[in-house]
Amino acid sequence: VVKCPVLRRGDLLEVHRTIFIHHGIYLGNNRVAHLMPDIMLVLTNNKQHSKPVVTNKRLLLGCMYRKASIRIDSVEDFAYGAQIMVNDMDVKMKCQALASEEVARRAEKLVGDIP
Repeated sequence: VVKCPVLRRGDLLEVHRTIFIHHGIYLGNNRVAHLMPDIMLVLTNNKQHSKPVVTNKRLLLGCMYRKASIRIDSVEDFAYGAQIMVNDMDVKMKCQALASEEVARRAEKLVGDIP
C-alpha cells in the first residue's frame, strides 16, 4: 500500500521512476490527470483499448513512437506502487502559483488530448 500525503484538488504530484519523475494534477475524489505514453494510441482509434492501466511495455513503446494522451487514473494507478510527493517548489521559491482550482480546471480541459 502506498502511503500518501493529504492531497488537495489542484496539487502537483510527483512520483519518482527509474529514469524520470512522473507528474500529475490531483483532481479530487482519488483522481489524477497526467500525460501517459501509450502505444495503443498508434495501433487503434478505439479509445476503449487505451482505458486500462498502461503496462510498462505499452508505456515504453508509446515513448518510442512519441504518442501520449492526457488521461485520468486513480491515485493508486498513477503511483504504480511508488511513493507520491506533493510538489511545493512554489512555496520554496516564494513564487506566485495559480490557484489550485484553476490548475485542476485546466487539467480537466486537457483530458483526452494527444499533444
